[in-house]
Parts: sequence; C-alpha cells; structure tokens
Amino acid sequence: MSEQNSGSSLISKLRKKLDRMLGRKDKEHLDISYKPKQDTPTARKSYRIDVDNMHLICRTPRIKCRISDISATGIGFISSKKFPVGETVETVIFWSGKPVLKGLKMKIMRQQDKIIGCEFQNLERGQDKIISKIVLAAQKRLIEKKHSGKTPDTVSKEVRNEAERTMKRGTPKKTSDKIKL
Repeated sequence: MSEQNSGSSLISKLRKKLDRMLGRKDKEHLDISYKPKQDTPTARKSYRIDVDNMHLICRTPRIKCRISDISATGIGFISSKKFPVGETVETVIFWSGKPVLKGLKMKIMRQQDKIIGCEFQNLERGQDKIISKIVLAAQKRLIEKKHSGKTPDTVSKEVRNEAERTMKRGTPKKTSDKIKL
C-alpha cells in the first residue's frame, strides 16, 4: 500500500514540477498516466531475423514449410496446413538444403492466415547454440551489409560448422586396434 502511495505521490510531484517548468497554471496541468502494455499473442520475446534459405519439415503431420523468420526463442513459418494453437510439433530445420537441427520441438503459439508462429520447447544445449549462432551471424551480416553495402556469407559457414560439431559429438570416436611404435 505504501508503494502505491509513494508511486502516486512521485507522479504528482513530477507533474507539479513539469507544470512549473512549462509555466502552466493549476487548471492546465498535463495528465500523466502509465498503463503497462498487455501481452498480445503476436508479441515476441526476442529480436527476429528474416531468413530466405531455411525450411523445416514437420514429422507429424509430414509437411515441408518455408521459414520466414527466426529468433532465439522461436520461429515463424509459412504453411498451407492449419495447426491448432497450443500443439507441440517435432521438426527438422534445413539450411540451404542441409539438415541443421534435428528433433526440434516447437509449440504453436499463433496462426494468422498461412503464417504460423512457434516457440521452441526444451532446447538441448547444442540446439540452443546453433540457433544463437544463426541469429547472431544474421545480425552481423545485416550490420556489415549496412556499413559496407556487401553481403558476406558468414552465416551459412558458422551454422554449418556448428551443426557438424554437434553431429560429431553424438558419434563415438573410431579407435584403431593396432598400436604403432
């Protein structure tokens, strides 16, 4: 209760001070109020990057879709099939025709026309790292393009390298039976 009183008294003090600074009379004071923005279903939690050479394949139902944008917390993709909001879908993400992320679980958060917005669910460490690299490399590419006018191809190299490292971690190392001296 005291926080509300102190908050409202602070606003009234600021209002009075602003009125004095601007030379307003008591009748002409500026109305200051703060209303926090309500959560909307279209709001994202992180910065999104538009992509053009990424696709995903949903396992159930089996359908290939083009990814329109990606962020650290989710993706937006274009699909001709309707997905119920709240459903969890397992997917494989392809970058330039090569699989980059396998077994990625996403929750359908919204659907507008043919655009579906998803949020990543239970990301593994390697998956999170690859997604972060995709977003970071795309941001770097946009900044470099803005400053130099060129379009460097650093994104696909970094993502491909990280995907290969992640896949190698899953396979055991080959050992030879013979020992050379």
